[in-house]
Amino acid sequence: MHLTDEITKAVSEKTKGLSEDSIRAVIDFIEFLKSKERVKRGLPEVILRHVGVWKFEKGELDNILGDIQRLREIEG
Repeated sequence: MHLTDEITKAVSEKTKGLSEDSIRAVIDFIEFLKSKERVKRGLPEVILRHVGVWKFEKGELDNILGDIQRLREIEG
């Protein structure tokens, strides 16, 4: 049995007996987690892929990346 199969079985067991609304909440949460894995907004590596396309004044990109880092630190 693969690890994914074990996890799927464990999730199935844990959701037994939950109301339909609770199961929908679990599914919504799973979708939320999946979207967080897909979205990599603000990562310097993702932003830098477009550097050749965007035009920045001297030091402007460093300021933008610094702002992103500060916001991440504030959000914790």
